[in-house]
Amino acid sequence: MKRFCIVFLTLLFVAGISFSQPAVQKTRYCRSPQLESVRCVAAADLNNDGKPEIVATDYADYGHVYVFAPAGQDSFELVWTSPSVDTKVNNSSPRNVVIGDLDGDGRKEIIFESNQNGIYIYEWDGVAGSYNFGTTYSQLINETNCTGFTATNGVNFYTEKMSVADLYNDGRQELVVSLRSTTTAEQKYMIISAVGNWDVNSPGFSSFTMDYVGARPDLGPWGLGGGSAFAMIPANLDGTGPKEIVLHAYNYGDVSILRYDGTKWVLPDTSTHKQNLYLYNTDGVSYFGGFAYDIDKDGRDEVYLPTNVCSDPTKLGKVVGICYDSPSTPIQIDSTNIFEINFTNVNTDSAAMWGYGYGDIDGNGKPNLYFSTASLGHTILSAEFQGGDKKNPANWVTSVLYRGDSTVYSMTIKDSLSHIDTIATKYDFFFPSKIFAEGMDADGNGKEDLVAGYQPWLYGGTRDSIVVTNLTWNSTSSKFDSTNSMVWNPKRYSFVLLEKSSSTGVVEAHDLTFVTPDDYKLDQNFPNPFNPTTTISFTLPLNKKITLAVYDILGREVRTLINNEEYAKGTHSVAWDGRNNQGQSVSSGTYIYRLKFGNYEHSRKMVLLK
Repeated sequence: MKRFCIVFLTLLFVAGISFSQPAVQKTRYCRSPQLESVRCVAAADLNNDGKPEIVATDYADYGHVYVFAPAGQDSFELVWTSPSVDTKVNNSSPRNVVIGDLDGDGRKEIIFESNQNGIYIYEWDGVAGSYNFGTTYSQLINETNCTGFTATNGVNFYTEKMSVADLYNDGRQELVVSLRSTTTAEQKYMIISAVGNWDVNSPGFSSFTMDYVGARPDLGPWGLGGGSAFAMIPANLDGTGPKEIVLHAYNYGDVSILRYDGTKWVLPDTSTHKQNLYLYNTDGVSYFGGFAYDIDKDGRDEVYLPTNVCSDPTKLGKVVGICYDSPSTPIQIDSTNIFEINFTNVNTDSAAMWGYGYGDIDGNGKPNLYFSTASLGHTILSAEFQGGDKKNPANWVTSVLYRGDSTVYSMTIKDSLSHIDTIATKYDFFFPSKIFAEGMDADGNGKEDLVAGYQPWLYGGTRDSIVVTNLTWNSTSSKFDSTNSMVWNPKRYSFVLLEKSSSTGVVEAHDLTFVTPDDYKLDQNFPNPFNPTTTISFTLPLNKKITLAVYDILGREVRTLINNEEYAKGTHSVAWDGRNNQGQSVSSGTYIYRLKFGNYEHSRKMVLLK
């Protein structure tokens, strides 16, 4: 098991130097060897056991999605890993993951995209206590089974924003996704419905229909401005009937409203000249899209778009809100539907804002909106609504929820005639990109949590080592001799879980234990070779149902020693007497013994000599 809240003093001790650590808010970290470059995190109760699991995407290797389940106080366990997403290493996918039930069978699905292949759907097997989402996808959305879903050779497709929502209020969910590509004509907005049901590892007789396909807004008969299709955000803007969708494009932060008229999806009438609105006077976009939330509980959702890319400095450090007051209806959009939340007093360098969420992490009964930035000192921001008119800036209080960890440095140790100077430089900064906060309690301790995926600025993952440069004065050459050494980077985080403190109401100082398959130990049997009996020992990091069985070299089961039984945390031993399940002595040869725990297993070889 790994404990991951490690103070910088440990690093400095290893490096042989010391200086004071700046005061930072405390948090819970995951530093997992399975996660190198997290782009997105989500959380949901995936197997209906009343406890939310954390789902994280990872660029590294060939792209994977990981599921971490609560495993007791302050502990999570890696319980499922998706197969590789792409066939190219570090192909910048999966970029997004959402949880849904598109086929309406009551079993959760993990839904994520591949730059090369389309949108994968992995469905839970429905077995109580299981974390089985399959070894292959249940369904794959691509041009083969979803006409109109097109990307050139698959390699140019990606989406920064997908959503699952019951758009028609009929008890079935739909997938809304903006398809981006380097080929302009292929950029589209899409609403996708499932037909029939699939199962774990099997598509069955299911298929898809395209409820809506719209070109990027500067193409075709739209009459709208805007460029690249960035986001579709479902929201009940008028509080009645089917949901509307806010379409968001790159150029000038362009927004428009897509609505369902009872038979089809329609765009606003261009004759009003209010069919779309530019949020900025210059080029810009909310890069990760935005989200819908009813902050004042008036029955009408607002849509919030954090400013990320904008060449107008007056718009940086702000969030744009879109709303419709009663009795107005979302058939057009203009400046009366827009308000701003200004973070510049706490987002002091007007850093771009990325991820978002909502909740009440301080538990004071006032709802909060959360936004991440790529800047130390104000890594995650909060806007707390005080009540009243949401369009009034005076009714919002902005603050820094989490300052980030500024204690990771490369170091230069300069020895100048016994006078040693230490030069510390901010090193390989990484930041929480997409975050997840929807009033959840991920670790089940009664406190609200916020989960943020940590993504490095440098592509390919945050480095696992830190450079220490030693400069020693050489009086002969009248120059400094330079030598480099490497120390382990204890701050290579995968994601961070924020939680309030019972005593102070701010982020709590606790470690999280993350259990991975490497924490399950299967020892070499002893004696080996053996005759007629040998002992197999194994160590479990937590209480777990396990199976331990012996197989011949062809993979046929010979003897089941433990059959899906729960064993306590700790080390255990089991003897095998060289007999099969029928009680017969087996012949000499090489055998494999395999420890299975959940979706993972360890195995070793042993030799019986008679």
